[in-house]
Amino acid sequence: MRLFLSAGEASGDAYAARLVRSIRQRRPDLEVQAVGGTRLFEAGVEPIADSRSWGALGILEALKVAPRVYSGYRKAVRALQSGPPGLFIPVDFGYMNVKLCRQARARGWKVLYFIPPGSWRRDQQGADLPEITDALVTPFSWSADLLRQAGAQAHWFGHPLVQMVSESPPPPERRARQIALLPGSRTHEIEHNLPVIAQAVRGLADQVEFAVASNVDPADLQRLWAAHQGPEPALWTQGDPYGVLQRSQAALLCSGTATLESALCECPCVVMYRGSRWMEFEYRIRKPKFSYIALPNLLLDEPVVPERIQHDAHPEQLRRDLAPLLDANSSERRHQQDAFARLRTILGPATAFDQSADLAVSLLDSIQQTSSGIA
Repeated sequence: MRLFLSAGEASGDAYAARLVRSIRQRRPDLEVQAVGGTRLFEAGVEPIADSRSWGALGILEALKVAPRVYSGYRKAVRALQSGPPGLFIPVDFGYMNVKLCRQARARGWKVLYFIPPGSWRRDQQGADLPEITDALVTPFSWSADLLRQAGAQAHWFGHPLVQMVSESPPPPERRARQIALLPGSRTHEIEHNLPVIAQAVRGLADQVEFAVASNVDPADLQRLWAAHQGPEPALWTQGDPYGVLQRSQAALLCSGTATLESALCECPCVVMYRGSRWMEFEYRIRKPKFSYIALPNLLLDEPVVPERIQHDAHPEQLRRDLAPLLDANSSERRHQQDAFARLRTILGPATAFDQSADLAVSLLDSIQQTSSGIA
C-alpha cells in the first residue's frame, strides 16, 4: 500500500514528518514516498524531490525558485503515475500541491489535504478543494465549517502545533536576559532580517539563542551573523524551536509559523519582516487586504504582538519593543501572556496528528477494500 506526501516549506515538512510517524504506528507496512525536506527524509521516507530551497514570498522571489519547484513537480507527477495508486497527502504549499491533487485524483489516488492553503481566512477557502480531495484536515474550526458548506469532507482536530508543543520536553527555566531569535526559513528572509536583528539586540540581552530552521545550514547563519557583528555570546540550536522559545525571556522573530509557536510556548515576542525594495514595490502595487501579518494578531483580530514591517523594522524600534518584554513584571509582557491564553483555547485539542492518522488509515483501508473487490 502506497503513501505519498508533499510538503514545500520547512513548517510543512515538520508537520508531514510528524504525521508519517503517527500513520506508521498504525500501518507499518506502508511504502512511503515524499516531496519534502530534512524532517521528512529523517523520518525514513523515499525522497522523490527535495523542497528545502523552495521557500519564497512575493512574485520576484517565487520566480527565482520556480525552475526548482517545477522540476520537483514533474518528479512528483512521474511518481504518482508509476505503480498502483494509494493515498496522497499534500501539506499546505498550495502553489504546487493543488496541481498535484488534480494529477493524483485523475490517476485514482485518494487525496487527504492536510492544512489546506489559506485556512486561516475567515471569509473564504479554496473553492476548488472539494472537487480535488476526498478529505481535508484544517487547523481552524471556521475553516472546516466553510469547507463543509462548500461540499468538502472537512475535519478539525485542533491545530497541529498544539500537539507538537505538548509533546516537547518539559519547559526549562527561563533565562532572564535571553532573547530567542528566529530570522526565518527562506534565504531571502534571512538575508534581509539578520543584519537588522544583529543591531537591534546588541547590548540588550545577556545572551541570544537562534532556533535554526531545519532547512538552514547553521554554519551559513553563523557566518552571516559574524559579518554583521552580531553580539556574542550566541547559541545555535537546530531541531528544538520549542526549547529555545521556552527557555528565553522574549523572542524576535520573522513573521510566519514561528509567531504561533512563540505564543504556544508562552514566550512574548516582537514580529518583524524585511524584504527587498522590489518586494516593497510589489506590496504597494498589489495592496493586499489584511490588517495584520502575525498569526496571533490575525486569529484574535487585535494587536497582541508588535508588528514591524520594512522601514518600521529598524533597530531602534525593535529595541523599544523588546525591552519591556524582558521585564518579568511589565504590562506589555502580561498583555501578551493573557492574549496567548485566549489563543490557546481557539487552537483546540492536542489531537491533530492522532486523529488525522486514524482518518488516513480509514482511507487506506477503503483503497485496499476497493482493490480487493476489483481483484
